[in-house]
Amino acid sequence: MLKLIKIGILAAGLLTFCFPAPLVDRVPSPPAAQKPKPVLPPPGVKHLTKVEDLVLELTNQARRVKGLPPLSMDEDLRRVARAYSDDMLVRRFFDHTNPEGVSFDERISDHYPHRFHVVGENIWSAFGYNPRKTQQVAQEIVDSWMNSPGHRENLLSPHYTHLGVGVSSRQDKILATQEFVGKPKTFGFRELITLIKSRVPSSS
Repeated sequence: MLKLIKIGILAAGLLTFCFPAPLVDRVPSPPAAQKPKPVLPPPGVKHLTKVEDLVLELTNQARRVKGLPPLSMDEDLRRVARAYSDDMLVRRFFDHTNPEGVSFDERISDHYPHRFHVVGENIWSAFGYNPRKTQQVAQEIVDSWMNSPGHRENLLSPHYTHLGVGVSSRQDKILATQEFVGKPKTFGFRELITLIKSRVPSSS
């Protein structure tokens, strides 16, 4: 019986600041009734939801060790990440720029329906892994990224607030994508009043 050899490759789209960024403002948030439909995998491709969730959990564990706030899981970003993992798997390429020349920051801006001011991406590809071994696959993905300076920079960046993970498999080939964004801070009414007062010069 042929023994499968586990081989993985990875790449990081490093921190890209997009502020001010007209590109991210051109995509309005859709009404609730028009939210994007779930990404359906191409024929023969499976989305490894449990692996995706565990990659998020392991990423946040690594951030907590460094005293960083956890990233919030974002379903819209997950859809973007899944679509890109699917695309790389089906069209057999591995790069932050797709065959049409669209870079990761342009791609996220085109398909993520929310404003953000910073964006990054990690990708990982391997074959020889059993996709049903959730813990092993997720741990290998995150360990590979943490052992690479560029990927670790994304995982541990204090500028990011939200994360989407998309892991796609076909037979023993697995593609994983992490999409990071940093969203502008939102203020409650009292916080906003306090902020305004702090910026108004005192008359005394």
